[in-house]
Amino acid sequence: MAGTKRRAAKAAPATAPKSKRAAKGSRATAAKANPKGKMAKGNDLQAWFIEYQDLDRSDGQAVIMPEGFERLCGALEFDMDGIEPMALLWRLNAAELGKVEFAGWESGMRAMNVHDTAELKQAIRSTIDDFGRNAALFKSFYRKMFDYLRADKQKSVAAEDAVAVLPIVTGNGWVFEKFVKFLEANGDRIKTVSRDQWQSLLELSKTLKPDLSNYSSDDAWPAMFDELVEWLKKPETA
Repeated sequence: MAGTKRRAAKAAPATAPKSKRAAKGSRATAAKANPKGKMAKGNDLQAWFIEYQDLDRSDGQAVIMPEGFERLCGALEFDMDGIEPMALLWRLNAAELGKVEFAGWESGMRAMNVHDTAELKQAIRSTIDDFGRNAALFKSFYRKMFDYLRADKQKSVAAEDAVAVLPIVTGNGWVFEKFVKFLEANGDRIKTVSRDQWQSLLELSKTLKPDLSNYSSDDAWPAMFDELVEWLKKPETA
């Protein structure tokens, strides 16, 4: 995750205090009420959120920004270059990379039914394990990764970001691995990956045989995949 550009609930979202003094007071109160990341119900969810919230915002929005998200990952002992932070963002319904709003936090925590940092850590690890058993679950996660990687809401993601993230979120399946090498080898001319290419790559990974015998350019694959398969047929890339 490092190095890349990076439901509504019944209770009202927390709002940022109006002054730095109030912000420090809120942090202190949250720390005393929740010294080890423990939480129970209702307001405790909000107190836990405040520990990581950007309390210096002038717009009053209840948001955990990248710095606070990294601190949360640190408390969970997650490697920022691993899949866990990505899975955590997804389970907390984050709309952007490294940015979590209170509504997503609350609904995500309730959906996971977690009560402290240890349970949250286990819930994320269990989610990652479930990716290997539940194709629909992984598909939803994988598709969301494209949105996280888009810079400034662009329609495509930078090829270099795809190269960095695909091995993390896919576990280096052979099609993904070859696609990453293809992007690297053609970096002088392939600068972006479209949503259609990103989503179709997952489907290709499920169907393409290692000998490429079942691939046809007449099928409805993105044109880039025709180039990929031709590249794979070259002796030097086998």
